[in-house]
Amino acid sequence: MMKKDYNVNNGFVRKYELAMEYFPYSPSKKAATDNLARAIDRCSPLKKAMEESKSGYNASNKYFTPLQVRLILDYLGEP
Repeated sequence: MMKKDYNVNNGFVRKYELAMEYFPYSPSKKAATDNLARAIDRCSPLKKAMEESKSGYNASNKYFTPLQVRLILDYLGEP
């Protein structure tokens, strides 16, 4: 169950915040972020959609765009 409402109209979301929602038992923010990055890499349609999004997908960025958040929620489901 998602704790926060990631309304895509609210702007950018820090990667670690969303990652901690998906991986709440990770020992650190970095571990959660790494786990989410692996989940994105494993879901080929999601990764392709994110790469084709207007801003593109770069694993080193610190934030997800509103569209990227929506794509993650659509493909991976709510945390």
